[in-house]
Amino acid sequence: MADGRFTAVALAGGELEEDFRDAGYDVANKAYLRIGPTTMLERVLRALRGATSVGRIRCVTQPEAYAAEFADDRSLCDDVVAPGTDLIDSLLAGFAGIDETDTVLVVATDVPLVTPAALDAFSRRVRATPCDLGYGCVRREPHVAAYPQVRHTWVRLREGTFCGAGVSAIRAGAATRVASILRDFAAARKSPARLASLFSPFLVVRVALGLVGIGELERRADELTGVVCRGIACDEPELAVNVDRLEDLREIERIVRG
Repeated sequence: MADGRFTAVALAGGELEEDFRDAGYDVANKAYLRIGPTTMLERVLRALRGATSVGRIRCVTQPEAYAAEFADDRSLCDDVVAPGTDLIDSLLAGFAGIDETDTVLVVATDVPLVTPAALDAFSRRVRATPCDLGYGCVRREPHVAAYPQVRHTWVRLREGTFCGAGVSAIRAGAATRVASILRDFAAARKSPARLASLFSPFLVVRVALGLVGIGELERRADELTGVVCRGIACDEPELAVNVDRLEDLREIERIVRG
C-alpha cells in the first residue's frame, strides 16, 4: 500500500454449483456466469479497477478459464493466481508475496452489482478501523430500501440487523495465522446459529434474541484468532447482493434489466 491504495484479491476459484449445472450452465464456476452480456467476474473486476482506493488487483481463478474468457486481458487485473483446493487455500494463494504489513481487500466475485463508489466507501471505513481482520457487513435498512426483493440471512444485534458483505479486509501477515478458524467461519457463514456456536454455545440463544452487541463478538473473535478483529458496518447494499443460487441469478437479471 505504498501509494496509499489497497491491493485487492478477487476470489473466483472453486467449481460450479449443482443447481447451475442442472440448469444447463457450463462454465468454470459461478464467477463466469453472465448477467446480460457480461460475466459477474468482469463486473467485479471493473468495479475494482474503477475504485480510487484500489491499486493492484489479483484475481484468484483458474488461469485457463480466465484466458478463455478474456484472452488474457490484463486491463481487468494485474495478476492471475491459480486457486487452492478450497476457499481458504485460494485466499492464501492470493496473499502470496504481499508485504505482511499491508491490509488487503478480499472481494467475492458473486456480487455483480458492486460499484467503485461502494468499494471506496468500504475502504474509507477500513482506514478508520485499525484491525488485522475486518469483516464487512451491511445494515438491513438501506439494503431493504434499495433491494427489498433480494433475500439474505440476517443477524439481529444490539446495534441493528446485518447481513454479511462480499468484501472484507485482512492484514497480509495475519492471513496464515487465522487460516484454520477462517475455514470454520467460511463453512458456517450462511448460518447465524453455526456462526454463534463457533464463538460460544451460549451465544446461539442470545444472538437469536438480539441480545449480543458487535463489541462482544469482536472481543470473542480476538480471543479465538489471536489477532484484532472488527466488524466493518456499511450502508452500501451493492456490497451484499450476491449470487448463491439459481434464483438469485434470476433476481439480479431482473434488477439489471429494470
